[in-house]
Amino acid sequence: MTAARPPNVQREWVLQRSIVTYLSKALPPTAYFTSIDIGSAGSAQQGALRKARGVKPGIADVLIAYLGATLWLEIKAGTQLSEHQKLFRDQVMANGHCWALARCPEDVEQACRDVGIPLRATFSQIHARIAEQNARLPVRKKRAPRARASGAITVAQAHRMGVWRP
Repeated sequence: MTAARPPNVQREWVLQRSIVTYLSKALPPTAYFTSIDIGSAGSAQQGALRKARGVKPGIADVLIAYLGATLWLEIKAGTQLSEHQKLFRDQVMANGHCWALARCPEDVEQACRDVGIPLRATFSQIHARIAEQNARLPVRKKRAPRARASGAITVAQAHRMGVWRP
């Protein structure tokens, strides 16, 4: 059984999903982006294998490339950069690439504009369109719970009573 992820990691994943959704709609069709998911090694053996293959800690979470511009995005939800992430930032910027810290989709929007990557829509425009579409959807009524026949029991109750054998 694996341990639960810390809350900051889960919040970063939620934020990263919203950013990736935004990028898929806002970037020009000729732009390329990808998320980079290295995560934790899981075990010392896996960590050693990654190191042997040249995987380094601190690499940014998202890469965007567009007509010669390269933007690396580090996604953070309430935490600070690690020393490895600071080293990565400094090294890619020293080599002529762009790097940005994103704590919300609007930060990504601004970073793209700063680098010269045109956007087809802003985050607020996309958010407004989704809200409009949701407003036009019919309201779903929740079904009333079905009445059970007199004396009927649920599968869970049958398990507890020891009468259900799958």
